[in-house]
Amino acid sequence: MAHEPAAGQDTFHIPLELKTVVKSLRMKIWVLLGIAVLSATVGVGAALFLGTREYEATTVLYYQPIESYVSDSFRIYQSVGSGTELTYDQGAGLLQTSSSSDLNDHVNMVKIVPNLEALRKDLELELTLEELGAAISVDTAYDSNLIFISAKSESPTQAARIANTIRTIFLENSNRMIDQDIQAKLSDLNLQYDSTIEELQLAKEEFSAFVRTHGIRELGTEATQYTSELLSLESNLEQNRAMIESAKAKISRIEREIESRKLLSVEQNEQLASTLASPNLSVDEANNRIRLLQQKIEAFQSARLDPIEEERLRTILAIAENGYVRGTVDRTEYETARYNYDRFLAEKTPSVELIEAQRQLDLLLSAPLATSATIQTDSTYLQSLQLRLLESELQLIEAESAYARDNSRYMELKDRYVDLPLIAQEYARISGRVASLEAVAQGLGKVLNQYSMIASQEHSDFYVISDAVEPLFPRESNRRMIAAGATVVMFLLGFTILLVTIALDLRIKSAGDAKQKLQMPILQTFGYVRNKRHLMPSEQGESVHIEEYRILSRPLRAAYPHKGATFLVTSASDGEGKTTTAINLATVFGRQDEHVLLIDAQIRKSKEESPFNEFLIDDDGGAGNGLGEYLSYRVFDSHQIISSTKLSGVDMIVRKGEAVIPDLLQSARMRELMDELKQMYSVIIIEGPPIQDCVDSDILSSYADSILFVTASDMLRPDRIQMAIKRMQNTPATLEGIILTKVRPIYMD
Repeated sequence: MAHEPAAGQDTFHIPLELKTVVKSLRMKIWVLLGIAVLSATVGVGAALFLGTREYEATTVLYYQPIESYVSDSFRIYQSVGSGTELTYDQGAGLLQTSSSSDLNDHVNMVKIVPNLEALRKDLELELTLEELGAAISVDTAYDSNLIFISAKSESPTQAARIANTIRTIFLENSNRMIDQDIQAKLSDLNLQYDSTIEELQLAKEEFSAFVRTHGIRELGTEATQYTSELLSLESNLEQNRAMIESAKAKISRIEREIESRKLLSVEQNEQLASTLASPNLSVDEANNRIRLLQQKIEAFQSARLDPIEEERLRTILAIAENGYVRGTVDRTEYETARYNYDRFLAEKTPSVELIEAQRQLDLLLSAPLATSATIQTDSTYLQSLQLRLLESELQLIEAESAYARDNSRYMELKDRYVDLPLIAQEYARISGRVASLEAVAQGLGKVLNQYSMIASQEHSDFYVISDAVEPLFPRESNRRMIAAGATVVMFLLGFTILLVTIALDLRIKSAGDAKQKLQMPILQTFGYVRNKRHLMPSEQGESVHIEEYRILSRPLRAAYPHKGATFLVTSASDGEGKTTTAINLATVFGRQDEHVLLIDAQIRKSKEESPFNEFLIDDDGGAGNGLGEYLSYRVFDSHQIISSTKLSGVDMIVRKGEAVIPDLLQSARMRELMDELKQMYSVIIIEGPPIQDCVDSDILSSYADSILFVTASDMLRPDRIQMAIKRMQNTPATLEGIILTKVRPIYMD
């Protein structure tokens, strides 16, 4: 039978099989529960005697600085001219609103050294400043002005006293600092108010001197009239210049036409007139069209050149822009003023209609005129040209006269009011400064009155929301941690002891354990059965392990197929199950049409009855002799020691009578007997005595083809089993492997 080779003597292997150790721990589950209960008891005791509790009491303050009751800003109204006023806010420059940095400064001031010293003195605490500072904590709520002052102590009463006392000490110091700060601010406000009053008086005197010097009473009305008339004159001058240029150009064209007419002959004039004259345009019609075009051009120019409207739109835009910068005018109003002014500027550029009208007028003025029936004669045409020349000269004279008149008035106004913008600017500056100082003085007076009222009353930046009370339950306690730690330590200690005990127990417990410790192949594993009757075949039924024996028999027979194949079943000590193995293996072979002989070769035993006897058929116990009687020549025929059994195909040689000396097992008679039996039976199974008790199994192995080593789980130490195995390995027969019996269900794979 092929099997795994045994490991050499020098092969290193782990003495423990992990799976077996885990299963052993599962078997000790009640022991583990006992260790856990004992550990929990020790942990509770340690927590009660060694643990401490920590209580925490908290008092709550609300921070609202006095400055938050006092308005530090006031609105100032300042005129910028022409009925327009700007408003803006100005502060006294002394007060500061509460911020996160201010609140954090107060939080840090709670645990300063002088406060801790006063706390330790008031409560007569036997703690260092470091310990006292660690016992007190100051926190703030997110995005609020709440301050939480907490104190920790092993006593709930002490925790509440520490929190309330440190709060009282902090409030006393804080109120004292507030008093000093208010007095300093009152002094600064008085100085600033007096300084502002002095500046206001000087500004009023400067304004009065300015009015007397320039004789100005209603600067806004005078400036408006001056601006309107000056702009109107500028517009008239521009129109007059345009009319002068137009008249000069017309006179020049007519003069050139007269000169050219004088040089041409009458025939050429008539031919030219016939060619250029319009058959449908008379002289009166041409004059009427020229007059209409001139009126249209003048209407376009007057609509385009409106200085008063332009100045109005420019002023509105300046006011809107100034107000938008200061925030008093919204963006929509500013954009509307800007759009109106830009549209007016765009309309000042010459339009397409104006250009077209001027072009038509130039064509009419340069073209020769014709009558409705016949072309004018040369003299008549020259008279018409001279008439047009005269009209143009009259227009030029009127335009130059009007230009000279308007220009004289314009220069007069300009010389008279050349310094008016500077005067207006200075007037606005001085009057605005007076108004600003009056508003500042009024605002400072209000702030000063408010601070004076606060200084005359009790005040504080903090309000007590709640006092610290004695806590009913501890904030934290190390008793749980001590209990858990002691429990874990005790459990680990007990678990370690149990694990060491399991590790030191080197007895074979499972197939994996046997294979690792003995370094031998495991042929089969049989579980532990409490009722031994279920291990043997009987009239009531088969062995509970019959299938395992069938599995074991097939490779054995395949390895030794010859007639008379002999198997020696032995073990290291008694009670390991070799008899059960031999009987069940013989039963399985007998059912496979094998002629099986089962030999009980334990000839040293005499007091105990052979377990084979219960399987004999004869009422007198079968044959009356055994192997010992045959070897001691009390019986001469082998048939006299062979008995029939109730097992199909199985005969037995049982142990009978008294024990004989073991030396007979290696006698010539024994060899002759075995040779004879091998001819009679196809399979022979020999049950040998325990190996560690005697040498009989060593002798019997010389008659066997294979050795089946039976060992029971949880019975012998591996070193004793290995000694027995080593002896069998030194015999002529082949040691097939280990048959492990009585394995507890938890160790079964």
